Parts: sequence; structure tokens; C-alpha cells
Amino acid sequence: MKYFILAFKNWNKFKGRANRSEFWYFTLFYFIIGTIFYYIDLSFLGYNPMDPTSIGVSQSIFGLLVLIPSLSVTVRRLHDVNKSGWNFLWIFTIIGVFYVLYLNIIKGNNEDNSYGPPSKI
Repeated sequence: MKYFILAFKNWNKFKGRANRSEFWYFTLFYFIIGTIFYYIDLSFLGYNPMDPTSIGVSQSIFGLLVLIPSLSVTVRRLHDVNKSGWNFLWIFTIIGVFYVLYLNIIKGNNEDNSYGPPSKI
């Protein structure tokens, strides 16, 4: 949970680096909390996934709150593998999704790179 909170503390930092643990623990807690909000919408707020006019209110609010921190941690993760944050735009292509996923999976540089020293968490 500390990495999830750390992403919110560093929501406006698009420079620097984020190691694999920081990125993947953030992603894990994002998924868990998003799933909880999905079931809250489903059970208590009348969300019907089969109705196109129905919206999951709490899940949508959570998604908006986490949007900028998730972009920030992803850009910093790309910096950790010595790639520009602009590589994130590859997700708008079918093959690019797998490329960005690959970049998020591989180990970052242990030495200084173009984006600064390794993160020390």
C-alpha cells in the first residue's frame, strides 16, 4: 500500500524514475480498489453493466482521481528503463500496448541514465 500512497504524493512528478516494485504494487492496489468500487456500484448504487445508460459512479470518480498519479508513475517507470515518457503513447496502437507492457516488465538500469539516478525506495 505504501507504493500506492507514494504515487499520490508524487502525482505531479513526471521526472525521475520509478522501479518495478513501485509501478507494479501501484497497479495491484489500483486493480483491487477499482474492483471494490465496481462491486459497490453493482450492489448499492444500482449499476447495471448490461445497460449502456448506467454508469458506475464510485468507480468513475475513483478512476478520475487516480488518472494523473497513474500517468506519473508510468512515465517514471519508462524513465527507469531509459525510455522517454512519450513512449506511453504507443498504447493507442494495438501492438504498442504490448511494447509498453514489455517496457514496464523489464528490469530498469541500476546505474545513472538519461533520467537520473536509480530510485531509492
